[in-house]
Amino acid sequence: MNTAGQWHTLPRAMRLKDAQALVDRCFAGIPEGAARLSEPDDPRFADRPSAVWLEYRWYVHQRGLAEVFLKWGRVSPERSAESEASVVRVHLIGDSSGLSGRAQGLLVGGTPSPERILGVFGDDGVGRECVSFGGTNVTLEHWVKGGPREMLDEDRYQALAGVLADPESTPEERHEAVQRLSAERSERVVSALLGLLVERSSIMALRVLSEWGVVQAREPLRRALGALDPDNTSDLWALTALDRRLEAWEFMTQGAGPGTPGP
Repeated sequence: MNTAGQWHTLPRAMRLKDAQALVDRCFAGIPEGAARLSEPDDPRFADRPSAVWLEYRWYVHQRGLAEVFLKWGRVSPERSAESEASVVRVHLIGDSSGLSGRAQGLLVGGTPSPERILGVFGDDGVGRECVSFGGTNVTLEHWVKGGPREMLDEDRYQALAGVLADPESTPEERHEAVQRLSAERSERVVSALLGLLVERSSIMALRVLSEWGVVQAREPLRRALGALDPDNTSDLWALTALDRRLEAWEFMTQGAGPGTPGP
């Protein structure tokens, strides 16, 4: 009983259909830059080894992108709507105060739950806001914005770029080099990452370029998709989601004209 002598009712977990309706309301009128990616609706992912189903959406506005991600238990597709949504997460990428304001509506009525963020992500430098509705976690993540970043030391840059260009480097070495290079958002880093993709596929490089809205990465991404073993459903999902993200940036570019996203 609370101090006013009334029972305090905690927010209840959201069913998937209610979580989807909430996202619909918050982003009403905002265009989607790519088709939604819903696992239960795509037979390619029916056998993906996972305990959950996933759905992604991509809303575009001004120079920003809201990537909305929902997760729920892997029940039969016809039971999904009534299942409890375990996660609703929004990746806010680029610059759009309008999208940020819409996304804030997802938090209304929830119980602040910062401890759930720390338990999953730790302190990785990404700005996050999290609330819970019973067992449903709703999180806003504020990702990269446009504009330059501090440049890496020249020797450091050359060493990292050299790893990408070295045909003898291992996938793990290239993965780490891409991560470290991405601290500098610049034309030379974009060129180095695109150069890597000419020679070999790198999901990490594609992920960074898709966050930055570098639509030139779609061609090597499509090549990677075409070369992928159809049974590799985990990479198929990851690459398809990144392709839709780049499609959304491309949609924005076509509608925005001059001053489009990029480094």
